[in-house]
Amino acid sequence: MIKYDILICGIGGQGAITLGTVLKLAAIREGISVVGAEKRGGAQREGIVTSNVRYRVMQQGETFDERRMAASGLIPIAGADMMISMEPVEALRHAKYCNADSIVIVNDFPMIPVSVRIGEREYPGTQSVYDRIRAFTPNVFVFNIDELSKKHFNSLRQVNTISLGLAYALGSLPVSQNALLETVREQFPDFEKNKKAFMLGVEIAKKERK
Repeated sequence: MIKYDILICGIGGQGAITLGTVLKLAAIREGISVVGAEKRGGAQREGIVTSNVRYRVMQQGETFDERRMAASGLIPIAGADMMISMEPVEALRHAKYCNADSIVIVNDFPMIPVSVRIGEREYPGTQSVYDRIRAFTPNVFVFNIDELSKKHFNSLRQVNTISLGLAYALGSLPVSQNALLETVREQFPDFEKNKKAFMLGVEIAKKERK
């Protein structure tokens, strides 16, 4: 059985829940078992938002065994095969879910909280944040996805689809590119622009892998 667990984290309004929904719907399209859970409570107050996506794929010749399927929508500590973080500090906050083999994709776009803006706290240097995440896994890939979206599409609306392309190319997702793109077609307006954003993510990830 193929098992693949993805944790998506960020700040309310960054699209973490939407990205998780696309990943789950793509699995359903292909007949793959998927469960998940979301944390939405802080979405309206610059709070923490997470989406868990847990794939289970039966391989040819395997007999179905319910005990091997994901019973909970929540990924356990050190259980994430991939983490997609839409914000640097949120990546560090959730790094405990990673292990030595985890793939981590971080959007290098700090969202400065109110406590920092009013001088009560300091936002840590991003390089120190990434160094600390690499103590959990060396497979940390950092991109300014917000800037990529603005540069190529003059909008932030393609952040999710660029992230999806990065995840597809950097990880071992058990869903096909076609299933992901067809789900994007259903979920987002302007499919051609979002398809280009997805392929941009794929191409950037391929260059990063070299």
